Order: sequence, then C-alpha cells, then structure tokens
Amino acid sequence: MKVLLCTPYLDSPDVVSSGIGNWARIILAYNKECDNSVSIVPVSFDRHTHIEEYTVGGFKRYYSGIKEVGKCVRNAIRAMKTEKPDVVHICTSGHISFLKDIVLTYAAHRRGLRSIVHFRFGRVPAIVNQKGFEYKLLTKLLKMVDTAIIIDGASFKALSNLGYKNIVFIPNLISNSFLQEMTRLETKIVRQPRSALFVGHVVPTKGVAELVEGCCRVPGLTLRIVGKCSAEMKEKLCALAKVRENGDWMTVVGEIPHDEIIGEMLRAETFVFPSYTEAFPNVILEAMACGCAVATSNVGAIPEMLSCEDGTAGICYPPEKADEVTRALNTLYADDAKRQRLAAMAREKVLHAYTLGKIWPQLKSLWGM
Repeated sequence: MKVLLCTPYLDSPDVVSSGIGNWARIILAYNKECDNSVSIVPVSFDRHTHIEEYTVGGFKRYYSGIKEVGKCVRNAIRAMKTEKPDVVHICTSGHISFLKDIVLTYAAHRRGLRSIVHFRFGRVPAIVNQKGFEYKLLTKLLKMVDTAIIIDGASFKALSNLGYKNIVFIPNLISNSFLQEMTRLETKIVRQPRSALFVGHVVPTKGVAELVEGCCRVPGLTLRIVGKCSAEMKEKLCALAKVRENGDWMTVVGEIPHDEIIGEMLRAETFVFPSYTEAFPNVILEAMACGCAVATSNVGAIPEMLSCEDGTAGICYPPEKADEVTRALNTLYADDAKRQRLAAMAREKVLHAYTLGKIWPQLKSLWGM
C-alpha cells in the first residue's frame, strides 16, 4: 500500500509551523520507525510566507498562498504519475484551500486513484450555517472525494445531518516521542504551586490579552507564556500585567525547543488556553498528558477532548472574555482535590483515546480499503 500524503510536514525554521505539520511529522515518524507495511510518500505543502493578520479583503494573504500552493499542487500531480500511489491523502485547512483540494481530488480520479481529504479544522458547523462561498466549495469537494476524515464530533454531526455517508471520524493524536520524553522528565521536575502556563503562537486570536487580564485577577498566580511573540505583542501584554505586582508575576518566555515545552508543562499546575478558534489542538493533548489541570475556551473539539465518562477532565468557557478565564482559574484553585482529580482524569483520557496505538490502525484501515 502506497499513500501520497499532501500536507505540510517539514520541521524547518524557514517554514510556517502548524498543527497540520505536527500531525504529519508524528505519522511519518511512526511509519518509519514502527510500521513500514505502508509506504507513505509526503509532498510538502508547507508555507514559507507568514502573514500575521488579514489585510483588507485578505488580498495579500490569498495572493501569497496561491503563489506558494500552486507550486505544491504541480509537485503533487507530478508525484501521482511518478510514485504511482494507491491513495492520495490530502490535508486541508479549509477557506480558499478547498480550491487546491478540488484540483488534487480531480487529478487523482483522472488517474484512477482513491482520494481522502482530511479536514484539519473545526469550523464545519459554522460553514454549514452560513451557507456562503466556502460552503459551496465544501459541498463540491465532498461530492468528489472518496472519503473525508473529520477530527471533531460537531463537524461530523453537521455533515451527517446533511446526508453525507463518505465521512469518518478520526481524532488527533499524541506522539510516542512526546510520551517517552515526558516519562523521562517527570520524575526530575517538581510541579510549582499556583503556576499557570500558556503555549501557542502569541497573537490576538489565541486570546492572549484575555489570558493576561484574567490571570491578573487571581491572587498569587504566576503565568508563563511560551511561543512565538512579536516585540509589539510582548510590550502590550507586559503593560496589561503591570496591574498586579508591577507585572513580575508574568514571564513571556518566547519560543523554546519542544523538549523544554514538556518541562514547562510538567512544572505548571494549570494550563490556560483561551483561544478564539481551534480545531483539535495538540497542545491541549500534551498539557493533559503532562498532568496539568486545563482551563480552556470551548471551541472546536476541545470540549470533547476533555469529556470523560465521569464528566469533564477540565474547565471550558466562552472565548473572548477575561472574566471567564478568572472564573475558571478561581474554580480550580478553590478546591485542590478537584483540581488534582481533573488533571488525573485528563491524563487518563489521553492515554486511553489519543495515542498512536489507537489512531494508527484507523488510518491504516482507511488507506487499505
């Protein structure tokens, strides 16, 4: 079985990092190290141009995207001919990227190849409700593709209600290498009391202003912010933090290697993630695995990630509200036993549902249909 995997996957400082790329690297590493019964041939759809915010009408973002992705599409179509795969697996982030997916699916079918489109976002319910241009592209793609992989329950339900039968639900996963490094480090690191952590790209849509404002109102709490952060954003966040203790309770760490992020998660009592929009963020899985009590916005697949038989393994709240961040953290710190119980439940959920041992067979079965 040979799979042509069309996705971002490069781990290089000159490409734009993404959750899709992280997922692909996990899959490729497992394929190489643990199960080579499937031959996966990756075709890079990595972006080299990063645009922080949309410009008027999104022109600059779309122009640069079309220019870069066009070359990737040509490479993928060429690989369909030279590599002779059995199936073409296409990762998509939606929006205008659907055009790329439609072209690749058409090219695959012209060559008699099965096609799988992997929806790497959780906005499907909103797209269906709005019935706009993105909805038209979505429905056209679903009519063309053999199978679509959906990563969150709400999106799966929305498409099921429209009558689509060619969809399967396969969630994200956590890497074996992360779990191995976590196991190696956890006996050496002491968890710090009343410590909160954020990991992610430090931009407005990650809710970082609400993060700082909300944490500022929790007495005695310290906060560490890890991730790529512009000088302008750091200045803004530091100004917000000065309301308490002259801002000394908060540290903007910046970008650090992944093994150091594991250490940060093992030190933190709580992981706070008030993002405005997400699909199925791996950073939440990683924080859960490291035993953090999670306080996060209720977007994308996050509520179902934290869902357990005995309730929830964390606290979810509406995005874009600093008061909700404060409320969630006060709830966690009002009851030490409850906070520790939620953290333990979160870790158990990850190890039960989101490991490669659970997800890889589902992908392998889908490729080999």
